[in-house]
Amino acid sequence: MENYSEVSTLSPPASTADDQEIFDNIGGRLHGPMSGFIKKYFGKFQHVHQDSILEIQAAGRVSGGRAVPPIAPSPNDFLQWFSNYVSREIDGARGSWHVSSGNAVLERGSPSDGARLLLTIPVSPDSDVQKRWDHVQVIGQFYHRSCPMRLFLHGFYIRGSLIELWVFDRSGLYCSDVFDLREEYIQFLSIILSYQRMTDQDLGRISIVGMDEGGSYVILDNAAMPSLGKLYLENEPIASREGLVGAGTTYYRARMPDSNQWNYNLKFKWRWARERPEDELLKLAKEKCSWDAVSLDYYTEVESAANLRRGLRWGTHRKFSKHFRGRLGHIEEQREDVPRNADGLVEYTEETDNYFQNRVLACVVTSPVGRPLHTFQSLSELLQILHRDISPGNMIILDGKGDRKPKGILIDLDSAIVHTEALGAEPGITGTRPFMAIGVLKRECHKHRHDLESFLYVFLWIVITNHEDNPPEASMLRRWSNGDWGELAVRKSLAMGQDKFRNVLDEFPLEFHPLKPLAEILRQILFPIRGGVIWTGTDGSPEAVDDLYDEMIRAFEDAIASETGR
Repeated sequence: MENYSEVSTLSPPASTADDQEIFDNIGGRLHGPMSGFIKKYFGKFQHVHQDSILEIQAAGRVSGGRAVPPIAPSPNDFLQWFSNYVSREIDGARGSWHVSSGNAVLERGSPSDGARLLLTIPVSPDSDVQKRWDHVQVIGQFYHRSCPMRLFLHGFYIRGSLIELWVFDRSGLYCSDVFDLREEYIQFLSIILSYQRMTDQDLGRISIVGMDEGGSYVILDNAAMPSLGKLYLENEPIASREGLVGAGTTYYRARMPDSNQWNYNLKFKWRWARERPEDELLKLAKEKCSWDAVSLDYYTEVESAANLRRGLRWGTHRKFSKHFRGRLGHIEEQREDVPRNADGLVEYTEETDNYFQNRVLACVVTSPVGRPLHTFQSLSELLQILHRDISPGNMIILDGKGDRKPKGILIDLDSAIVHTEALGAEPGITGTRPFMAIGVLKRECHKHRHDLESFLYVFLWIVITNHEDNPPEASMLRRWSNGDWGELAVRKSLAMGQDKFRNVLDEFPLEFHPLKPLAEILRQILFPIRGGVIWTGTDGSPEAVDDLYDEMIRAFEDAIASETGR
């Protein structure tokens, strides 16, 4: 086992999500085993096994051949066998397999995590190009990271001699039937070799994104504004949401080919198909003269999960069973104890009453351009910045604007709703967990006050995280991300009480101590005491609405005046 080739350069980007967050994200969004899975993804490849040679054919032509080892490997010999077998050059292969284990690929990993089998296809055909994580096209073990340049990702999971093939997309995860590679040895070999011959489309890469000497770019079909036909993207996004399942919202600053200035925001987001398209809301915001809304320059819908999954028959989702969820705190034991039988996914999940939820990938170009909220350079700048989904990833800071121009703007309206429509809307839960209002967590109809409450949570989060992605390990705010809706509502209600809120204020870093009075005033405005307890309800009368906004604005204006006068 010590001699197989190991590639230490293929390290996935650091993720702030822990195991519990990952399981919360994918739980209840699992499908399988799926009849027709192998035919859908590998049906274009035919294999012919003759005289110890396995030929792979595609479109009636031989794509490559390979000598077949006489016997299937045992579980103990698998890694050595896999490394030796796939390390040789193969005719017609676009990529190469790498075997890695332990900390070589995952900083917080350990040898007990097992091995990772990674298929890489570099953007450049130059063999000297160093392999990078964004070259990985198929994974042999679970990783968690937002990847906006993909429509879906192939993967597989091997337990002993049993293998499950998986596909991950923004609507969920789904898998094939389990098969034993010792009993279906030739099928296993043909699948491993077929992965290496898949096209970019087969591998789930988005067609409108490319790369050249200028960097990554997006091709836009824009008859209205031909100048936006091609936009280059900045190397790193200014905001992104982690998670395998869900919107995967990611923003880049973008520029035209003949410009050195980043003049546009480009967003990829997998919106829920039942939500109102964001271009309609942005146009409405402009009609209403909302000066703090972004300007829409381009909108298109690229793909949908339903179209990607066409040809497969769906039932209800599955979720992790109570036995499995109860042991997530002992995740290493769980990996060791997953049953090695032919039931695979079925063994540790149970059916739900929920059906497939289609998501649509939208590409949106807006202006003006900005920078992430956490990059504020002073307390006064932060105070001057502060829709149904309000979170740090939905706000940007604008530079170089006049006194009468906004200092920051909301850049994501996908979850917004027109107020008159909200009056008759069915109560639902929309938003980003740490910043969702208590009433929303209780499935109350979304009201204006809930947005103001979310602003308070964003304010607390930005201060306590202090330019970092997440709060300190011991922070009370970390408990606002995990658990069911009812649990989160109880935790936030307790935290907003007078006694517990002192603990929240104690988490303010020293340089933010001058903002403690503002935080306390905002809490008192939003959570008045009624009947001896904090009130989380909403007074919807016009006078009460005006008073609430006036009080919030006055609190910020007083804090800004105090800070700028220092």
